[in-house]
Amino acid sequence: MSSGYYPAGAENDPRAPWNESDPEPVSCEVDYSCTLRRIAIIETSDYIPGGMDKEWDGESYVAVREDDDFSDTDWMGGFKDTWRTPLELIEELRKIAEELLKGKVPENSTSYWQNVIADCKDWTIDDEEAEAI
Repeated sequence: MSSGYYPAGAENDPRAPWNESDPEPVSCEVDYSCTLRRIAIIETSDYIPGGMDKEWDGESYVAVREDDDFSDTDWMGGFKDTWRTPLELIEELRKIAEELLKGKVPENSTSYWQNVIADCKDWTIDDEEAEAI
């Protein structure tokens, strides 16, 4: 059979799915949004200390902090003092890419790069969406 099992008269029909080609690409402006999350350890002295108590741990009494007041703690400031934000990491990447394009190798210490790597870890996307605008 020369028809290739197409319906009668449809083998060369340009509207048939097997004869359609992909449309030409077009440019569209897209609004991309995401919510990033990172759980990280920081140290702070920005709190009102509570009292100390002793608890029996099965073998001896252990000192335990009680009732520390963190209600006015600047968690955002503490985080930013300890870690880079996603925007700071993106800016750092941009600067490095510009230096590399100029043929320069960024001159930073090993500990600097270790800190950048640590700042990049443990981010997760909570929500992500994109739509044409």
